[in-house]
Parts: sequence; C-alpha cells; structure tokens
Amino acid sequence: MLEMGSLPLENVLGTELAQVFLHLHQDNGIDFLAETVVERFEGDGSVERVVMSNRAVVETDFVIVGIGVAPRTEVFEAAGLATDNGLLVDEHLQTSAEDVFAAGDVANALNGFYGHRLRVEHWANASDQGQIAARSMLGKSSGYDTIPYFFSDQYDVGIEYSGYATEWDEVVFRGDRAGREFLAFWLKGKRVVAGMNMNIWDVHDEIRELIRSRQEIARDDLADPQVPLSQMLEAKSGSGVAR
Repeated sequence: MLEMGSLPLENVLGTELAQVFLHLHQDNGIDFLAETVVERFEGDGSVERVVMSNRAVVETDFVIVGIGVAPRTEVFEAAGLATDNGLLVDEHLQTSAEDVFAAGDVANALNGFYGHRLRVEHWANASDQGQIAARSMLGKSSGYDTIPYFFSDQYDVGIEYSGYATEWDEVVFRGDRAGREFLAFWLKGKRVVAGMNMNIWDVHDEIRELIRSRQEIARDDLADPQVPLSQMLEAKSGSGVAR
C-alpha cells in the first residue's frame, strides 16, 4: 500500500485510529509505504511496475487507485448555477435556480444541525438527501440536518462512523482496542462530535443520538463498557447533563 500521508485514514480519523488500521493491514500481510508519492506507472500494454518520486520501484501486475473524487460542476457553472466545492444547495437541497435540486456527492449542502455546508461522499448521504430533495420538490421538506455516516469493511473488521469531526480535544475508547472490538468517541468541549464502532453492532443509533443531544458527557462513562449508552441519553431527558 502506497500512501502519501504517514498513516492510513489519518486525515479522517486522526493518529490513534489510523494506527489501528495500520496494524490491521500489516497483520494481513500488507507492506505499508508511508509518505510515498507515485510518479508514474510503467509496462508494456499493462502495468508492470510503479515508479515513485524518489525513484524507488514496486513490481506489480495490477494497481488499485484510491485518490478521492472531485465534483464535476462545469455543466452547472455554464447554466449559471452557484458552485463552490460542488453545487451549492440550501437546507432543502435547492440550488440557486428555483426549480433545480441536487443530492449526493456533488451537493455542497447547508446542514441545519451543523449550521454550515457539508459535501459528503457516501451512498448513505445520497440516499438521505435524495429523499429530502424529493420532499422539497413537493413542498414537504423539513430540511437537511442529517448527521454524516459511513461504513467500511476491511478484512474481518467492520466499522460504522457517525458525525463530523475536523478538530477534537481527545478520542475516548471503550472496549478492546488491541482486539479490534471497541467504540471510539471524538470529544470537543466534553461533547461527542463523532463516534465509531468497530466489530460492535447495534449501537449506531445511540451514538448518533449522543451527537445530536450536544450534551456534555463524562469521559469515564464513555470509556466504561458497564455504563450503557442509553443511560447517558436518559440522563439527557432528566438533568440534561450526564454525571
């Protein structure tokens, strides 16, 4: 695996979680080459080698390229629609043109929960936004306030991630990090801004509700498997702040 950064998924999950994924790849026989810049592919009719910027060479007979996507907005710009890192839409998924709506990877949408625009590249977001856009066309939409979500299955590990964390104070772990069965919570100002479950299931909805509650949570409670997540949500309906 050739990676321009230092660790896999570090720009999304941060260093602590990225190290978990590094060890996961290594335990499955993957050589991870960090801070590597690919210069070109070479071969006669098909790829035979990858040449890096430092002139190092990896012999191979196939390549999987994962470099992200860029929204194709040229046709919208030509039509006079407002664009900026995608097609700009409001909380009802309406573009700058009254009768044009957009959903999915190309839509840079105003999210009512976060109060700013998000462009999310995942099929779950496209599904959610498509329904909101349809209701908006019918004049029945309450607006887009969905908490972002994605999942990934890698080897024998499955994860679900909810939230939107670009900065945080700490990551709190609950469970067996070495055994890859745990929950992780990204905290900002004692509030959960994102959460991830790895090989632990049926907790996604509760993690999402913790995020949506915006309540302050005691980090010891988050780290303690004996404290149910539902108990923290019940605390919200009582005093408003968990112990």
